[in-house]
Amino acid sequence: MFARLTRYEGASPDAIEDALETKKRVLPTEHGQTEGMKGTVFLVDRESGAIVVMSLWESAEAMSASEGDAARIRADVMSASETASVENYEVAIFAVEQTPPVQ
Repeated sequence: MFARLTRYEGASPDAIEDALETKKRVLPTEHGQTEGMKGTVFLVDRESGAIVVMSLWESAEAMSASEGDAARIRADVMSASETASVENYEVAIFAVEQTPPVQ
């Protein structure tokens, strides 16, 4: 599994909810929306106004193939005061608490 971390900085902390809503509305957030994407995680720092979006990918090839679309989408969701930086990683360990089945 591979991960792309996109860090958006420069938005006003007072506008964090609007910035977050814009990104959630435009960025692919569900499995199957983008070929090879396994999921997303949105992280916020309400004090600084930073938003980090981690997208998870089934392979390095799938992540790489999505980069053109990802760059276009990043430009669409950024406010005039924001900058975005991108880092790509291989996921070495992935552990998530499993929810018990509903009875």
